[in-house]
Order: sequence, then C-alpha cells, then structure tokens
Amino acid sequence: MDPSTKGLTRRRFLQASAGTVGAVAMSGALPAARLLAQDGPTGTFNWMTWGDHSYPEQLDAIQQQIGISPSITELADNADGFTKLLEVRGQLDMISGDALWNPRYYQEGLIEAWDINSLDVAKNLYPLAREFDIWTVPEGYLGFPFGWSPVQIYYNPKFVSPTPDSWEVMLDPKYAGSVVTENQPVEVTAYMGKLTGAADPYNMTDDELAAAKDAMQLLKPNILKLTQQASETWDALADESAWVATANLGADEVVNELSNGNVQLEVFTPKEGTIGWMDAEMIVKGGANEALIMPFLEQSMQPEYIAENFLRYGRPLFNEGAYKVLVDGGNQERADRYLFNKPETVLTMTLKGPGSSTQGAIEAFNEVFGA
Repeated sequence: MDPSTKGLTRRRFLQASAGTVGAVAMSGALPAARLLAQDGPTGTFNWMTWGDHSYPEQLDAIQQQIGISPSITELADNADGFTKLLEVRGQLDMISGDALWNPRYYQEGLIEAWDINSLDVAKNLYPLAREFDIWTVPEGYLGFPFGWSPVQIYYNPKFVSPTPDSWEVMLDPKYAGSVVTENQPVEVTAYMGKLTGAADPYNMTDDELAAAKDAMQLLKPNILKLTQQASETWDALADESAWVATANLGADEVVNELSNGNVQLEVFTPKEGTIGWMDAEMIVKGGANEALIMPFLEQSMQPEYIAENFLRYGRPLFNEGAYKVLVDGGNQERADRYLFNKPETVLTMTLKGPGSSTQGAIEAFNEVFGA
C-alpha cells in the first residue's frame, strides 16, 4: 500500500462532498437541460476527481436541472487514486485519471469500457479525442475525455534571475522556501528524472532513480509546500509567497487575475523536456450509482460549462464546442494562446502513466519528503 493512504477509512472516504450553493456566474447562458429530473434517475453519486473538473455554480445548476449531484473526494495523485480505488472499488462511481493510467485501471478490472458516442454531448469533442489508441479497447472507450496540458515552470521575475530555462531553477539555493509543486510523488520524481537525464522518467533504471532521488534531496529545502490542488499553487504565486512553481498551461492568466494584475509571471518549458497529461472521466466497475453517471456527463459536458471551466482554470480542454463558445464570447485570443484549438499537441508529449519504476519513484519521494 502507498503509505500516503494509511488512515483512510471507508467512512471518511465517502463523507467528502462538494458545496454547491450560489447563483450561476457563467460568462454565457446556461445550457438548456437535456433531461428533466422526472424523466430519469436522481440522487447523489461518488466521484474522485481534481478540484478543477467542476465548479460550484455548475453543480448547483445541474442538480436543479436533473436532480443529480456528485459527492466529491479530491484527487491529488494518480498513483494515490489508483490505490484508493483498489481499496473501495464500487463505493466510488466515477474517477478521473491521466493518460496511461486509464489502461492500468482497466487492466485491473476497476473501470468500464463504454461507447462515449452514445452520449449526445460527445459530438462536441474534437474528433481526435474520441480515437486515442491508448484509451481504445474492443469493448469501447476508457473514459470521457476532459482536459490536457504539458507541465511548465512558472516564475516571478521580480525575485528570480537570471532568466531560467531548466528544471534546475527549482533546486537553486537562492529560492529556499519559495518553490511550490503539487504533491504527486511519481510526477515529482519524473521531473527530477528529466533534469538528471533519465531516458524514460516512468521507467527509470536503479541508477537513474538514485540520481533523481539525489536531485529531490536538493529540491527539498526549496519547497514552500507540496500542494494538493492547482488552486493552492495559484494562491501561493498570487500572494508571492512562492516564486517558482510547476503548473499547467494558463496558470499565468489565472494568477494575474487572482492578484488583481499585481503578479506578472513568466513561463518556460524546461530545456531537458517535460511531461504532459490528458485526462478523462472513468466509470467505476460495479459502482452502486452507475445509473446517474451518463445523465450527469450529458449535462456537465455541455460546451457552455466547459468554456466557463477554461476561463476559471486556464488549461485547454478537449471540447471543440466549448472553443466555439469562447470564440463567440470574445475569448478566442486567450483560447488560442493556451492551445485550446490544438489538441493534437498531446501527441508530442511524454504522457503520465505507471511504469516499471512507479513503486521505486513513490518510495524515493517518500524517503525524501516523508510518507
């Protein structure tokens, strides 16, 4: 068991829920309800996901429209989510997952493969997103595609100089206590693998893992905090307690807005290369509330909701219909700047996923940062 999952009881696991109150504050009109509550099942289902996969006003509106709402448990790391689902299985109904992790979930019998084109809303996806080989099995598709991004390094030029171009900036002693990265053991080890020249950051040799661990030892004193969600990273950059951080496309815009224009970040892709992710919503095999998932996805993936999600959270999404909403709403420049209309970019990325060194990466991370 991943040591970070110790102490997780099933009762605690299922108690987390999303607060969904307040008026809808979307930039465009609400999508028309495709289903009426009395026409289908209603109730609450259990969803493990990242904090940027929905927003309160959206969930509140959907509950009013079709009588379905999620009880959300926050997901930080793919490996952690995988371990937790192995423990609770059908007590979850839907889980979000990245790239090569999704086939692993399927191989372990944890998720269903299904025909995403059975949902009318799937027609709004970019065609590319409906035909990724890694998510295609004879029984169907492994999830409903959501978002994607390469991982980049953001820095505040008021405090960081000279202009950096490498993962090494995260290790520079000048920035002790001023670096933020998400609490994702496999990914942080992969970043350090990139820095130290590992051929494949998810399938490292023992020597490559040792080099990555040595780099993490240098990184540790620079860490202000290991954040659980992207929003914590944005807040630390916005209040300038953090000067350097890893984040997804669009984080600079979000931080600028959070700081009322006071923080102007710079960003770069490390010269050693980076990793990327593309995620999807997966249906848990044997979930007790599976009947609620399709109606929820049909409503929650409407282009207006996805366009608003982009404006709030920054990184691109796989919804071509949402891109059209953004263009019509005067946000094309912003969408294009963050590659919303370039989903084929994912084909060039080193994708997140489990590999031969996954357990070794978790152990190395925990030995440095504590379990």
